[in-house]
Amino acid sequence: MHKIILITALIALVSTEMTMQMIAYKATKTPCCMDTLMPNVCKSLYNRDHEKFTKQCRTNPDFSFIQCCHSCHFNMDMFTSDTIPVPADLYQHDVEELLLRHHPQNCFDRHGTQFCEAFVTRSGMWGRKSLTCQHSVFAFRVCRKTCGFCASVNKTATVRYDSNLAKNPKACERLF
Repeated sequence: MHKIILITALIALVSTEMTMQMIAYKATKTPCCMDTLMPNVCKSLYNRDHEKFTKQCRTNPDFSFIQCCHSCHFNMDMFTSDTIPVPADLYQHDVEELLLRHHPQNCFDRHGTQFCEAFVTRSGMWGRKSLTCQHSVFAFRVCRKTCGFCASVNKTATVRYDSNLAKNPKACERLF
């Protein structure tokens, strides 16, 4: 009798774990837009060469949305580029240009599909970990495509980007 109960419990556990592996935990919420390099570092980079800083903001998703996000999108003192005009909603403009248009050089998984699929479905080594796609810094840098931070040929972004939420620490998804 005890063997039957034990076997039934094991089957239920395996079944639950297999069901959990099939669920994809993709990012959906607007990540907070802050300077992870700290504001003074971003300002120093800007002061050293504002054209280069601005180019990084407009062309490098890691720099634009993780390292110096607030400085790139919401610090009005830094928008003085002569070569790149400033749209009304710079954050949304960069989201559309760098993350929602199909750019293979911007929408990829640094650790490969197999690693990122396991991360998103919380299978394998990720089965019992608390880190998910909503932990933006890690997920954006390592599994950007699979976590849904960007659009590719056969995948749409699952994150709903909103500049008003991104700049409000009480409304956006924390980075860490």
